[in-house]
Parts: sequence; structure tokens; C-alpha cells
Amino acid sequence: MVNCITKSQRDCTHRIFLYYFGVSDEEKQHPRRWHFIAALLSDLRLAWAMILGTAVYGVLSWLDIPVFPCAWKNLTNLPCPGCGMTRSTFSLLHGRFLESLQYNALTWVLLLFWLIIAIGIAIPARYRKVFVEKIGRWEQRTRWGLWFAGIVAIYTLTRWIPFV
Repeated sequence: MVNCITKSQRDCTHRIFLYYFGVSDEEKQHPRRWHFIAALLSDLRLAWAMILGTAVYGVLSWLDIPVFPCAWKNLTNLPCPGCGMTRSTFSLLHGRFLESLQYNALTWVLLLFWLIIAIGIAIPARYRKVFVEKIGRWEQRTRWGLWFAGIVAIYTLTRWIPFV
């Protein structure tokens, strides 16, 4: 625990933060600003929770049980980046690839993301560390999260053109 006998509350709070969320010397040299997949694979509980949540949503959708309506579509009457993704996934699973792309082109990218997560979970622990490090270096080098956010923004805006 951190000893908080200091001159100010701000200094004490800062020391507590560094104690729990401190940055190691290695992270100072190589900051992990863009590591999303590596962060998921580093904590398998989070990765399993996301996969389980996705599976539950998929099964409920497959059984035609409404899970929750799209809040963005209800508020703006415009499609969100995820609108059509469930139909796109089901079309893809049935082998209707062109129909899948027409419903939502981002489905293919997200399925690649889930495939990487599934591979990372499935490999033995001794190889997982190397896999996570390689994925982390790739994420740091490519900044794929920033590129993906830009692509999602452009994709969303182009989907709105017929509605404007």
C-alpha cells in the first residue's frame, strides 16, 4: 500500500494512481497506446467474456428473440455502423457473400478480429505470450485502431448519403 503522509491531497492521489496504475520502465520506452487486441489477449477473462457475449447475442438473434433495438437508429433514423451486421453475419454463414457485403461490409473486418482473438485464446499459454507480443508490436507499428476508426467514420457517412 502507498504511504500517504504527504503535503497535499493531490500528491497523495497521484502516488496512489502510480502505485496501482504505474508505468514500468519498459512501458516508458515502448508505450502501449494502440494495443487493443493485445490487451484483450493479455486478460483472457475479458476476451472470454466478449466471445461469450457475442455468442449469446448471436444465438438470441438466430432464435428471433429481440435483444435490444439500435438506439442510434431510433434517435436519428439513420443507420449506425453496426446496422445490418447480424443479417450480414447470417448471410455469410449461409454462403451468400455478396448479400453479406450489401448488408454491412464491416462484418468481414470484425470476423477477422474475432478470428485473431479466438486463435489467441486457443493457443497454449507458453506460445500466447509470444503471440500477444507480436500482435502488440503490429498494433503499435500500424496504428490499426486509428485507421479502423477512420474507416468506420467514412463508411457510416457514405451509408447516410441516401438518407440526407
